[in-house]
Amino acid sequence: MPAKMGTDNDPQKRGWEGYLEGDSPWTSGLAVAGILTATFIAYAATLSFGFVFDDKAGIVGNDAIRAWRYLPSYFTSHVWSYLYPHLLSNYYRPLFLLWLRLNEVLFGLRAWGWHLTSVAAHLAVTYLVFRLGFRLTRDKGVATAGALVFGLHPVHIEAVAYISGVAEPLSTLFVLAAFLAWLRSREHGPRLRWLAASLTLYGAALLSKESSLMLPVFVAAFAWIYAAVDGGETRPGARLRAALVAVASFLAVTLAYLPLRVWAVRGFAHTVTPLPVSTAILTIPSVGLFYLRLLVWPARLSCYYDTPYVSAPSFRGFILPLVVLVAVVAVLVFWHRRTRGPAPEGSRAWAFASLWMALAILPVLNFRLLPEGEIAHDRYLYLPSVGFSILVALAWRQAGFRHARLLARSSWAAALGVAFSVLMAFATARQSLCWSDDLSLNFHAHEIAPQNVSATTSLAAAAAERGMVPAAQALYRQVLESHPDFWRANVNLAYRYYQQGNFAEAVRYFERSAAADPTDGDQFLYLGLAWMHLNRLAEAEGAIRTALLVRPHGHGYHLGLGLVLKQAGKLAEARQELEAALAADPQDAQTRALLAEVEGQLGSQAAKPTANSFSPRPR
Repeated sequence: MPAKMGTDNDPQKRGWEGYLEGDSPWTSGLAVAGILTATFIAYAATLSFGFVFDDKAGIVGNDAIRAWRYLPSYFTSHVWSYLYPHLLSNYYRPLFLLWLRLNEVLFGLRAWGWHLTSVAAHLAVTYLVFRLGFRLTRDKGVATAGALVFGLHPVHIEAVAYISGVAEPLSTLFVLAAFLAWLRSREHGPRLRWLAASLTLYGAALLSKESSLMLPVFVAAFAWIYAAVDGGETRPGARLRAALVAVASFLAVTLAYLPLRVWAVRGFAHTVTPLPVSTAILTIPSVGLFYLRLLVWPARLSCYYDTPYVSAPSFRGFILPLVVLVAVVAVLVFWHRRTRGPAPEGSRAWAFASLWMALAILPVLNFRLLPEGEIAHDRYLYLPSVGFSILVALAWRQAGFRHARLLARSSWAAALGVAFSVLMAFATARQSLCWSDDLSLNFHAHEIAPQNVSATTSLAAAAAERGMVPAAQALYRQVLESHPDFWRANVNLAYRYYQQGNFAEAVRYFERSAAADPTDGDQFLYLGLAWMHLNRLAEAEGAIRTALLVRPHGHGYHLGLGLVLKQAGKLAEARQELEAALAADPQDAQTRALLAEVEGQLGSQAAKPTANSFSPRPR
């Protein structure tokens, strides 16, 4: 264990030992309770919010979370496999899907319950940040300040207010619990039991989100930084051995996880946006500086940002951000060296928290794995902000509160803490309001990022859902003028034309969307139905058969094909497709009526369902 700060009469030391022994924990308990209460109040408004963004497809339209029979598939396929079975996705998150299933069992589609469990997960992580800060510094003041910053930081709004963003708190909860259990395994007592708990929690973290792969790196960094023999630092060789020994068991869990992931997603990672390597590298400083700005000054937050790719080493796009980031690193190194002598414990904590923040952000800087227009999201800062929060707390102590056991130790320190808490809570509560519904969210995003094609497309989809179809179509055309192959704009505009009965234009844009991304089955279904309305039955049949190849269990696919085959006079084949549709949904009166019509070979069109009974869902 690291050497303790201070003398035997140091109140920090007594507080640490008293905490371990359960002696007078009320002060710390009240402080933590106050932080958690303030955090809950800051996010209380989210309980009135609805399903937004990817919640519509991932929760409301996700049949895979409606029944327990789908549970095995959570571990054998990617998150979006129910919708895009042929898509090469990088999201292998079985426990995230299990979380969704449990929420569906408890709350159905009552959004308040889903938001309540998301806030609860964030509160649990906030408490573990307190525990981590305490274990790193043996200072309850630092631990309390770190938890306060983490719990109320506005940059966490997306991860908490956005239901599907719960993958961040969920995985971070497991990462922190695993790390703290590993720290306990280094102490006296049932070490193997704590190590086993740590490895189990690490496995759960991996099955919640891919970024949890950084935990072994955190463990190695801690073992290197905190290695000590007889109160003195060890040589680099001994530090390296300590790090390798510490990380060995975690690497074993990682090696067990990787084959599962490779099997489920058909590879370790798939390129989503094929960028030149030079562009991917040159873009890192500008996005890194952007993330640093969000941590330090979390204003004008959005679900989308204008963060363009950098293809050349320009001054503003590459050189200036790189210089600023190097300067920040230099400041952190200077502060680390300044605190090394008089406060070695604080120096180690400073170094570890800095590494945590930097290392945790590395996975989201591989822009080839992220969709175009979405290379920066607030939720990607959830895990890195653990290190940032502890850094802020350490800076607070160095700035003049070092001898305060808790913020409430002096009236002026308590007043400053309350003022800071109120400011952070207000900023979080106010900026979270745009997440209440899709139109508010995407209108705000379009204001913040007017050049982001994803933001414009999402605003168009939200506007169309509110009946503002002309405005939505204008926004789609605006996107397609600059990005003619952007899939979401093409497919959504095609749906709008389909619903208006303009089937020729619907065909045009469905064909463009299918050329841009052939992994979506719905676009082929509605392309076929549009062809059917134009009396091009051969093309209609081919398109819907393609839809079934892309997504064999797509809702309404067999019904659509049966309808086309009936119109083409292929009654035997139509009957077969309609029977398949009825087997999938025995309560569908529409399919049953059409099947009876075919079986009777009546040929009457009086009861023929219209294609408008198929309700396309904007993306």
